[in-house]
Amino acid sequence: MKEQHIALIVEDDREIAEELVEIVSSLDCDAVVTDNREDALAKLQNESFCLILLDLQIKKAVDSLKGHVEYGKALLRNIREKHHDHNGTAFCLPVIIVSGFARERDEAVDVMKDGASLVVHKPFDSRQVSEGLRQAFEDSGRKTHDQCREPPQAQSPNLKDGIVIAIPGDRIGRRTRVAIGSKTLELPDFALKVLLHLMVAQRRGEPVNKRDMGATDDQGFKGISVLRNELKPILRSVDIVKNHYHGNYSFMPGVTIGDCVIDKLLEIGDKTISDLAKVLQNQALGPTQKSERNSGEFPTHRRRH
Repeated sequence: MKEQHIALIVEDDREIAEELVEIVSSLDCDAVVTDNREDALAKLQNESFCLILLDLQIKKAVDSLKGHVEYGKALLRNIREKHHDHNGTAFCLPVIIVSGFARERDEAVDVMKDGASLVVHKPFDSRQVSEGLRQAFEDSGRKTHDQCREPPQAQSPNLKDGIVIAIPGDRIGRRTRVAIGSKTLELPDFALKVLLHLMVAQRRGEPVNKRDMGATDDQGFKGISVLRNELKPILRSVDIVKNHYHGNYSFMPGVTIGDCVIDKLLEIGDKTISDLAKVLQNQALGPTQKSERNSGEFPTHRRRH
């Protein structure tokens, strides 16, 4: 007998929970239902699931009188602490938020930052949920249940083989698409600025100082850490940024710059992003020949005669 996907449904409204069970069953997916955070954590500890449907307003425990949105948010964070593996840019264990509270923009942004794969607003359309489930399984690399038993196949890029970073520039909400090799993800503006500074420095053949990226002498600079975290779904354990200390940073040897769609960067409307994009464009216009210094840290630029 063919084994089926198993979904954990965390929902304290019985009618909605039953409707969600019917939806996942129509996709040949078994369902386990609970209505509180404590039971959900126990089930996650003792059983394996392929997907999670989570309402934000749930009870803390089975004997709690009232649910609260903070218990759902806390459960999402608990899940991601344990199940944080990625298949490319998607989580291997999708968590779909099905909630009326997530209709508010700030709430939706918060849960996506905490690791939600998709947000479905209540009242929901059954077809919308079904399509979301199918897409979540496909993105996670788990179209069949057999694949749920396989360890994630995503591998970290190798600096020795070279890592090419490009900026297609497509705008997704308030994020901009960046390509690392054949994979893409979206960066918020702050992380994008740090990346652009490093790209400009790479072309110049010298590191960039934190002051040039907006920091001051009397404060630390979190920009590099933010960028590293944003790139982690693709780079995983690989660090592409070299710390030269005294506030100076550059790309590691092996990192090269691919195509950057300058027009799309200019359309964002941020002055810093536009200025850096124009510098990149000007740097790319002049024919240069790059060679590695003996130290292997920075490329040199020689004019062709």
